[in-house]
Amino acid sequence: MPFPLNSLAKVGSVAAIAFGLTLAAPASAQEVWPHLKQMTFGDRAIAEGDGMVVLEAPETAEDAALVPLTVRVPPQVKQNLKSLTLVIDKNPDPVIAKLSYGPAAGNGGERSFSTRVRIESFSYVRAILETEDGSLHMASRFVKAAGGCAAMAAKDVDKENEGLGQMIVKATPPALDSNPIWSGQVMLKHPNSNGMQRDIDTFGYIPARFVKEMTVKRGGELVFKLDSTFSISTNPNFRFTFGLGADNHLDVVIKDTDGTVFAGQSKPTGS
Repeated sequence: MPFPLNSLAKVGSVAAIAFGLTLAAPASAQEVWPHLKQMTFGDRAIAEGDGMVVLEAPETAEDAALVPLTVRVPPQVKQNLKSLTLVIDKNPDPVIAKLSYGPAAGNGGERSFSTRVRIESFSYVRAILETEDGSLHMASRFVKAAGGCAAMAAKDVDKENEGLGQMIVKATPPALDSNPIWSGQVMLKHPNSNGMQRDIDTFGYIPARFVKEMTVKRGGELVFKLDSTFSISTNPNFRFTFGLGADNHLDVVIKDTDGTVFAGQSKPTGS
């Protein structure tokens, strides 16, 4: 049984002390993974580097608070997708997001998911894909980035909250009519504060408030449900694919840790 996301909150900060790890060294970062794997997936086997899933991430991040990640499932993978788990070994909460896929996730082409994340220390980043047969497949990258979770807010906190909840949802058909995989995007105006950041003017800690759940549906059918943590960057931006259906507009519902619900909808281009 997967370990709850919020139950791993102390692992990233404690693991280095408990296991005598050096944060900057790739070898020591690798050593964290067996403990995270056991807590998250138990004794289940995970195939790594078998081509079932590809992770794109910069070797060195320009901004540790805005690190782009893209996960791709190549078109030769014919199975339906069950889940995708994103892990940053050294983050305060290492399991940063989990997507649970529904029938509208699609098949028959390349499937993908992209977002921007915060990385606190030099760390391995991992994407673990679960296919419909229950098998697990992993891709990993070592990313040199530091201080992304506790980076001081560079902007006025009150201004950051202006327009809170404004959402843009896009649905775009493929270039070729024969491709059954469409592209979607969700952008939300939200500070996604994690409670570790300080106000640049007052030096006080900014209260935590971040997106914890997002549900995306296509024509009433589930594309995926996302459970996320504070490692998602300010003003969350998600790009993803979904399958062609009779009704291709997207309905998106997002809930944050304050219990506020935001909703958005898109009418797809070319429908």
